[in-house]
Amino acid sequence: MKFEERHYSSHLIRPRPLVYIDPSEGFVLVMTAWGATETTQRALEHVKQYLQAVRQDNELTTPFQNILSLSDAANDLRVAALMANDLVFRNLNQDRYDAVFEICFLNIRNRRVAWSQMGCPHLFIRKKNQKPQPISCFPESRSELSGFPIPVCFLGSEPTIAPRCGDFYLSHGDEIILLSSSTIPEAIWKISEESSLEEWTDKIAMADGAQPFWLGRLQID
Repeated sequence: MKFEERHYSSHLIRPRPLVYIDPSEGFVLVMTAWGATETTQRALEHVKQYLQAVRQDNELTTPFQNILSLSDAANDLRVAALMANDLVFRNLNQDRYDAVFEICFLNIRNRRVAWSQMGCPHLFIRKKNQKPQPISCFPESRSELSGFPIPVCFLGSEPTIAPRCGDFYLSHGDEIILLSSSTIPEAIWKISEESSLEEWTDKIAMADGAQPFWLGRLQID
């Protein structure tokens, strides 16, 4: 498993995500904090502890029911997101908003990718010799006061959330593309197999230099 990332900043606000990768278990956890950034590591540790506990005990009891249409791995990521939401909301945001998060959790086993998502990064698959194809993308709105892009959903902002979840499969040579951006730039559809992540970043930045973004590229052995 090989992961690369690039971050492009501008005068607009878009925090850089924190990424945790566990190649032995196939976990890729991406969290973006809006607010008190010191809470990101705490929330991430909570998610890691739960997922590790599930690996050790498949019958682990949680207050959340599984969804029958999802795989076990996707349900695990969904419950991890729900538990993290409960932790953040109860400890940080009941009286006032101190920090909220955008998340994308992946679990990759035998080329099957389970995922759970609230907000960015947008999730794409780039199959060999093809352009990137969207798996799950979140549009954003603009603040009436500032005009700056504002995410439409967060983890930790409400007592309950409904994360998007699912599964897809990777063939040999496929890549996962993660994009944290207020828009889906047209340049993303022009990404070629031969281009480096730095070249991808340059193309997106040249198309709209005012929009900050973060780009991740995950290659599976």
